[in-house]
Amino acid sequence: MRRNDYEGVEQFEAAASQSFVPLRIRVPAEGGLHASLGGVVVDGVVISRIVSTPCKVRRDVPEIGSGDRELVKIALHRRGRAGVEQNGQRGSLRPGDLVAYDTSRPYELRYWDDFETFVIGIPRSRLGLNADLIGRRCASPLSPGPGVGQVVSSCITGLGGNLEEVSPAAAMHLADALVSLIISAFTDAVPSDTGTTSDLADRILAYCLANLADPALSVGFVARRHGISVRYLQKLLSQRDMSLAAWIRRERLHRIHRDLSNPSLANRTTVEIVARWGILDPTHLSRALKAEFGRTAQEIRRAARP
Repeated sequence: MRRNDYEGVEQFEAAASQSFVPLRIRVPAEGGLHASLGGVVVDGVVISRIVSTPCKVRRDVPEIGSGDRELVKIALHRRGRAGVEQNGQRGSLRPGDLVAYDTSRPYELRYWDDFETFVIGIPRSRLGLNADLIGRRCASPLSPGPGVGQVVSSCITGLGGNLEEVSPAAAMHLADALVSLIISAFTDAVPSDTGTTSDLADRILAYCLANLADPALSVGFVARRHGISVRYLQKLLSQRDMSLAAWIRRERLHRIHRDLSNPSLANRTTVEIVARWGILDPTHLSRALKAEFGRTAQEIRRAARP
């Protein structure tokens, strides 16, 4: 990714604010600031690498505007002593830690040493209901170790250094995979034995996202997979004002729309693309796409042509 170097707070603050959302950056009274910021945007996901001397980054109420992008930010901390605070929760960051924070609410990051960090900015709309799942983990670092978290860390590091070397279509799929891995990492961090209905709902939604391509995915299938009745599953998700069947349908439609819009998949038939996302009978697909996105499958493909 292309990197820019900055000398002084004002330039760096402006660049960081433009990359993500409006921020305020302060440095120790006795020192200046030397920083570099490199980043790319892939299918709405911001991937950045930041290296800097000590500073404090704040996003307070005055900086939060109605026109700002609503992002959930995931940081992979690589070097230096650091801390994060949001919603009254404080966490200390060690190299290798993953941590989430939400740009729709005030937060503060403190870096006491020279530091390096990767920051992923994911639109809340991209996460759907999983934004709330991750939100409950804000400012609570996930330590490195075996499991999905380690895979996420490796993926972020690899993407940060190689995205410019892959095609736009491949980069889009890699970004989609990264978002799915991040969701899985934060779901995996929820203890499975807590027994709370909220945790169970989170695990169910994460399971569905990981299995959208399975034609067998249905309310009954998911209920059996989690050892509960269909009635209890429906009651569980009604607490979030959602229908699982409608949610699965919408998530599939968004991925189908993305693939239909991808010029590199122009040689694939619509039926093939739809089948990749678990829909074997596309009879009513165009009507569903029209209702969700305002365009039929044919219109989506036509608009994607060079």
